[in-house]
Amino acid sequence: MTIDLLRKGLKISHLRLISTLERLGSVSAAADHLGVSQPAASRLAAEIERIAGTPIHERTGRGIGLTQAGRLLARRAARILNEIADAGREIQEAREGTVGYVRLGSVTGPSIDFVVPAMRQLRLSYPAISIEVVVAASDVLLPQLLDGGLDFAMCRTTGGAANATVEAIPLGDEPLSFVVRTGHPLARSKAPVALDVMAAFDWILPPPGAILRSTVEREFAAKGVTMPRQIQTTTSFLFTLAAVRQTNAIAPIASAVARSFASGDDGANALSILETETSMAVETWSLLTRRGQELTPSAQIVHDQILSAVKQP
Repeated sequence: MTIDLLRKGLKISHLRLISTLERLGSVSAAADHLGVSQPAASRLAAEIERIAGTPIHERTGRGIGLTQAGRLLARRAARILNEIADAGREIQEAREGTVGYVRLGSVTGPSIDFVVPAMRQLRLSYPAISIEVVVAASDVLLPQLLDGGLDFAMCRTTGGAANATVEAIPLGDEPLSFVVRTGHPLARSKAPVALDVMAAFDWILPPPGAILRSTVEREFAAKGVTMPRQIQTTTSFLFTLAAVRQTNAIAPIASAVARSFASGDDGANALSILETETSMAVETWSLLTRRGQELTPSAQIVHDQILSAVKQP
């Protein structure tokens, strides 16, 4: 027999607690986040277990963890809370006309190639829509999308359970370019530079496991070339930019970004794009929304404008 959670007394406060418990893993942290006392949060957790008729959390070495039933309920709770928040935004937009706040995420290349021109057009056609753009790696953006922090995202799924919780429109690869300082020894080469020649220099890469780094490592392995001996690891694009400009290091970055920062002059701080024998591209990125999500009117306008920008020749 199906458990009728609403008839048994499940409330929004219960949904908020279990959704927060999954993210924070602690009753006290969840209580602080929700602005209630720890005893009140513990009481809500006990009420959820009574309503569900099964344990929803258990103690672990570092706090608490949700049981399978708890995780199932938390996933549904997050979706329900997102829909309620979106409903409030829709009501406000309907009351005030085409006005709204849209938060989107994007990996670096598409943000420059497609989000910037789309925002330029949206500024003219829909000046009352405010847009926040979060530029980060896919493994940062995807959790924010699933938690409802983003309306939609232009990134990659990371496999596993995440693929079942999003709807994806595959749109293309993200080409990479290799940038060096202007005046770098390889920048003066009149022929395409081979990968083994590049490997003799220092490189700047994101940490192991990052999609860009894995792409580079696969290409080195496929070409039978040993990875560079000296690799500076960072997640900061600003650090990468500064290090390339001040050293002989090589950095692979999205081609759209490289084109924006590279310069044809001989300034000491300019970047050059190497012409290489090897071409690399990070795997296909997609336009992602949460499965079953209905975008607010303003978010739908921004979504469609970006999709139109992507599909233009």
